[in-house]
Amino acid sequence: MGGASSRTKGHDFERHIARLFRVSFPDARRGIQYKDPRECDVEGTPFRIECKRLRTVRPADLTAALMQSKRDGITHCDDRPQVVITKADRREALVCMTLDSFMSIIEKHFWVPTVDADIIPLFPSLLDDREEDDRGTD
Repeated sequence: MGGASSRTKGHDFERHIARLFRVSFPDARRGIQYKDPRECDVEGTPFRIECKRLRTVRPADLTAALMQSKRDGITHCDDRPQVVITKADRREALVCMTLDSFMSIIEKHFWVPTVDADIIPLFPSLLDDREEDDRGTD
């Protein structure tokens, strides 16, 4: 499948995802990027959603889609968590996001202060730097 039929398949997938999100977010709709380049694939949600409908999904496809969403978010001052929803032929749809985006959702909706709350980092990416420093001292 190539060209126009691939584009149609991608647009159909975006509409399908928008319909699924309408259950929780009634304003969810397919973004129309040719009219407003600030829009992502599915608008009306608290997420910056990038949809990819591919024959096969490779890790590089997920990384590229996440980086595209992040780049577009920075360009358009959109700080919503980036989410990639992808589906390969004859496979289940998958959701992919960075750990920082996932943790921001956890912190916003599920975090409960505990006695040990002061040792839980609010930004997990800070741990990455510390782990690299620890490896360099061996």
